[in-house]
Amino acid sequence: MEGSEDAYVGYMTIRFNPDDKSAQHHNAHHCLEITVNCSPIIDHCIIRSTCTVGSAVCVSGQGACPTIKHCNISDCENVGLYITDHAQGIYEDNEISNNALAGIWVKNHGNPIIRRNHIHHGRDVGVFTFDHGMGYFESCNIHRNRIAGFEVKAYANPTVVRCEIHHGQTGGIYVHEKGRGQFIENKIYANNFAGVWITSNSDPTIRGNSIFNGNQGGVYIFGDGRGLIEGNDIYGNALAGIQIRTNSCPIVRHNKIHDGQHGGIYVHEKGQGVIEENEVYSNTLAGVWVTTGSTPVLRRNRIHSGKQVGVYFYDNGHGVLEDNDIYNHMYSGVQIRTGSNPKIRRNKIWGGQNGGILVYNSAISCIKLRQVYIQPYTVS
Repeated sequence: MEGSEDAYVGYMTIRFNPDDKSAQHHNAHHCLEITVNCSPIIDHCIIRSTCTVGSAVCVSGQGACPTIKHCNISDCENVGLYITDHAQGIYEDNEISNNALAGIWVKNHGNPIIRRNHIHHGRDVGVFTFDHGMGYFESCNIHRNRIAGFEVKAYANPTVVRCEIHHGQTGGIYVHEKGRGQFIENKIYANNFAGVWITSNSDPTIRGNSIFNGNQGGVYIFGDGRGLIEGNDIYGNALAGIQIRTNSCPIVRHNKIHDGQHGGIYVHEKGQGVIEENEVYSNTLAGVWVTTGSTPVLRRNRIHSGKQVGVYFYDNGHGVLEDNDIYNHMYSGVQIRTGSNPKIRRNKIWGGQNGGILVYNSAISCIKLRQVYIQPYTVS
C-alpha cells in the first residue's frame, strides 16, 4: 500500500491456494505482486502458488525494481517468476524449480539482473525471454528442464554470461522467431537435443562458450537462421559440431570443433554462411561436409587429423574453399562428387593417407593451383 514502496519482507512462507484455481473468481492471479515504482526487499521467503493462471511472483511496470534474494519459488502451477512491462530488479541466489510453466518469464522490455539462481526440473522451459524481453543472466545453473534450458523469441535480447545450461530434456538454448541475445562464456552440455538451436530469422551472438557432450549436435542453425558463432570450444557431440541448413547464413569463426562422434561442420539443404579461421580436427566423419545445393564460403580454416575426409562436397555441394590448411586425414584431403562444383583456390592440402583432391562421379570443380600444395592421387 502507499508508503510501503521500500518494504522488507523476509523469512516468511507465502502461499496462494485459491479454491478456484482458474481465473473465474479472483482478479489477482499472483502469490506476490510488485508493481510500478516499488523497490522492496524480498529475502529468504518460500513462495508457493496453486493457481493455474498468472505466476507465483509478478514484477510489472515502470519503476518496479525489487531485490529478491535467497528465495524458493517452486512447485507452482504456472510460471515461477514473471518480469514484464519495463520492470527491472535484482534477483540473486534463488531456487526456482518444478513449476508447471517456465521458471522465469521476461517480457515486454523487462530488464532484470539475475545472478546465481538455480533453475531446474521445470515442467516447461527454464528461462523464457520473448516480446522484447531483455535481462542480464550471470552464473545461473539451469538444468533438467522439460523443454529448453533457455528460450529466446520475438525480438527478445538477453545477455547470458557464465551460466551452466545442461541436461535439458530437449535442447540447451533455443533462439527462434527473430530472437537475438548474447550468450558468452557459458557451459552448455549433455542436452538431449542440440546445445544451441537457431532458427526463423534469429540473429544471436554465441561467443566463448564450451558446447560439449550433447546427445545430438553442438550448434544447429536452420530455417533461415543467422547469428555469429565465434570463439567457442565445441566437442564430443553425438552429431555434427555445427550444422547449417535450409537457407541459414551464419558467421562461424575462431571456433575449435573437435572430437565429435560425427562430422565437424555439416552444411546441407541450401545452407550458406561464412566459415573462417576455425580449427576443425579429430572428428569421426568428415571435417566439413557440403551437400544438397549448399554454398558456404570456407576461408583460412585449419582442418586436420580427421578419421575420414577433410572436406567433402557431394550431391550438388558448392561454395568456395580458399586459403585453408587441410592435412593429416585418414582419407583424402578433399573429395568432390555427384554434381558438386566448388571453387578451390590457394589451399594447402597435404598428408592425406588417400590423396590430396579426389574428383569423381560427375563432379566438376574449378581448382586453382597457384600457391597450392596437393598430394597427387590417381583413380585407376
